[in-house]
Amino acid sequence: MKRPPGKHRRTVRPQQSSGSTVWTGTKTQRCWGLAVGMVLLGCGDRGEQLRPGVVATPAPKLSTGRSKRDAKLNSAPIHHFFYGVVSDGGSPVPGAQVSFFHGAKAHSLTVFTDDQGRYLTPTLPYTSGYSVRVRRVGWEDGQQATAGPVAAGSRFDFELKRHRSEYSIAAQLPANQWFHRVLQSLDEPERSEFKQQCTYCHQQGTLITRRDRSAQQWRDVIHQMALRGAIISHKLRDQLPAAYAQAYGTQAPLPLAEHYRDRNGPLPVPSLRARRAVIEEWELGEKESSQHDLMFYAPGNNVWSVDGPLDSLHRLDFSKTPDGDRTTFRIPHGDLEPGGVYRKMKVVPGQANTYLSPHSLQTAPDGRIWLTLASGNQLGGFDPKTGRWDMVTVEDGINPHTLRFDAKGRIWYTLTATNQVGMYDPLSGAQRFVRLPSPDWSTEAVLRMMPVLVDHADWFDLAKRGARADGVKVPMAYGIDISPVDGSVWYSQLNFSHIGRIDPESLEVTSIKTPFATPRRLRFDSQGGLWVPSYVEGALYRYDVKANSFRRWQIPIEPEGSATPYAVAIEPGTDHVWLNGTQSDSLIRFVPETESFTVYPMPTLVTYTREIDFDRDGRVWTSHSSFPAWHSESPIPKLSRIDPDGAPDVDSSGVFQRDADTGAPSIPPGPR
Repeated sequence: MKRPPGKHRRTVRPQQSSGSTVWTGTKTQRCWGLAVGMVLLGCGDRGEQLRPGVVATPAPKLSTGRSKRDAKLNSAPIHHFFYGVVSDGGSPVPGAQVSFFHGAKAHSLTVFTDDQGRYLTPTLPYTSGYSVRVRRVGWEDGQQATAGPVAAGSRFDFELKRHRSEYSIAAQLPANQWFHRVLQSLDEPERSEFKQQCTYCHQQGTLITRRDRSAQQWRDVIHQMALRGAIISHKLRDQLPAAYAQAYGTQAPLPLAEHYRDRNGPLPVPSLRARRAVIEEWELGEKESSQHDLMFYAPGNNVWSVDGPLDSLHRLDFSKTPDGDRTTFRIPHGDLEPGGVYRKMKVVPGQANTYLSPHSLQTAPDGRIWLTLASGNQLGGFDPKTGRWDMVTVEDGINPHTLRFDAKGRIWYTLTATNQVGMYDPLSGAQRFVRLPSPDWSTEAVLRMMPVLVDHADWFDLAKRGARADGVKVPMAYGIDISPVDGSVWYSQLNFSHIGRIDPESLEVTSIKTPFATPRRLRFDSQGGLWVPSYVEGALYRYDVKANSFRRWQIPIEPEGSATPYAVAIEPGTDHVWLNGTQSDSLIRFVPETESFTVYPMPTLVTYTREIDFDRDGRVWTSHSSFPAWHSESPIPKLSRIDPDGAPDVDSSGVFQRDADTGAPSIPPGPR
């Protein structure tokens, strides 16, 4: 959509609101670009926060494990911690997740049990107000309300009970175990199409999707999803009702049933490397929220995320409390109507009152935060110091998606609905656009007409026509990154199996066909190697720019092929590659030097994530972006942080040996 020069930018000072703001109305975030293309909460007293200068009772020297990546565990003392043993009939339960919840909007900390069933937390920031949950697939959750840790450590042992019902065990499994059952009943290319189109916004195989439905009821569900952008071919549409019934119905065979009585349960025990981690999570937003992307904001040493359904930018800050101060900034929508540029494609009554749909965010060199606003068709620049917004209307194309900054401070971003890459210079206000290659002229014609079609969608009944289309074949500019070697701009194209290079000055495009389908968010390592996830293959690729060659690694999520990696992120200082376990409630690390993977199981069922970032201490952050959020176990989306080496070393701590020497009894758990 071309607009007159000088009409694209406005400055706004919006209102700031606290985390207690009450939002009204139902918000829906849609993948319009595709449609156009044809539980346990830790409530209670906050407790005394331990602050610098507070004198604590001397405690045994216990390792904190707050070392840099792959460094040795240190022997710094910890205090005010929990520890204990998780067992079943006197036998240890290794790999159990022991989670401690605190605050009205819960902040949780999770550690894992070792091979002897022992767990040990790092120092906890409060002296009371915690509740505890112990979880391992195959056993009933253990729960306990506690008064808080004492300086020398509070011990809580848990005796777990095996689930007697196979259905209860199956209900604990991550969604990919059920999702795989659908994949098994489909052949290619329908299998890959299903993986791509039916997992854009949420997991497949969650409890909410596993229902007994008639064939017609499944067809109705499929049509409703198509209206929201999940457009599939007629052939797949015909096959899915039976496939869903066989995989998700109450009479369907249960995944992993042959392993339900294995000593360690149906899922593998997390690796020793994974069990060195501490995982923390913070609820953020409201029940209608979806925290699509997040980033660590180095100037403020805090974390920010974009909330698509609520047109909001959230800040989570730890300068005053470890539970996090939550602040919400509403993004000004000006004179836009609900639905933004897609206002004429309303097909779900009462669920189209999102104006902007913020999608991605990055920090500019001057400290401002810039966002892509998908349905608003804008870029938004926010100054955290002044609260001022600069709203920039995109002059060409539709649906700004992912953005990155180059060394000159220019924003490069993808436009998914029109298969373009845009550039905006915040200093000069200049905008430039690049059309990416298409498979043929007819597809190119559709992409060039897209702004007109969207602007007059009511004339063409475009949303409903798109929902009835025979699949999506239009290429989408998707991921983007800047080469650290020469500053060139690289992109990926969904639905087209290509990546490519753009010269940032001449805008010359070099297109490269990938030996795999569905390249999504790609990133460079420090040496100029380009890492690309294949969403439908469940694989990781590295592209050697000089040699023009690809290497492939299969992601070790079982069942093989059930992984759906949305994005990769490169860890500063190590070049380790992190990926989303979007279907399997996990995050995954790949170490190129040893070609080894580590899978980190996340403590919340239905952990659907996208962007990954790192803080200044090397800890790994991601956000829960399932839409709708109520698919998840948690009623409110979360931000998650993994400290890969955060768990104190149990053996060197001496705490269990101390108990053995003194004969100190354990504290029995409360009611389960």
